[in-house]
Amino acid sequence: MRPLKLSYWLVFCGCFFLSSCSCNPEKLIEWIASSDFFKGSEEVRAVGGFGRVESSFHKDYNNDSSKIELRLYDGTLPELYKNEANIARKCAKVFIEASDSEDYQNIEVFIIKTDESDPFKAIYQSQYLFEVASLTKETTSSN
Repeated sequence: MRPLKLSYWLVFCGCFFLSSCSCNPEKLIEWIASSDFFKGSEEVRAVGGFGRVESSFHKDYNNDSSKIELRLYDGTLPELYKNEANIARKCAKVFIEASDSEDYQNIEVFIIKTDESDPFKAIYQSQYLFEVASLTKETTSSN
């Protein structure tokens, strides 16, 4: 199956499962939303007023390296694009703390502005790379 058809098939099966399940669908959705996959997203969204937050985690056990990619879309904070590096660092720190991801080496933050008429077309993108250890040291030294 092509990826798009597979996605529709999974959504259909998920809806069928939730509608025919004798369990409480609201509780199931709440459990999914509180899972590790979504931890930290709402906290980061609040920092810059982002419309969408995506995260991905990468570990290479052969090279003993690990990285988190954090993509932040369409921030509405007025000083975001004037003070971008500091806000990216703050978002990285908030995400690491909220998602309990201190065991990763690096976090790469992408701040992306999309075209209003085509949300899949990026018109601006910047990229910042931080060491997770330096972000967690700030937390322990400030306490």
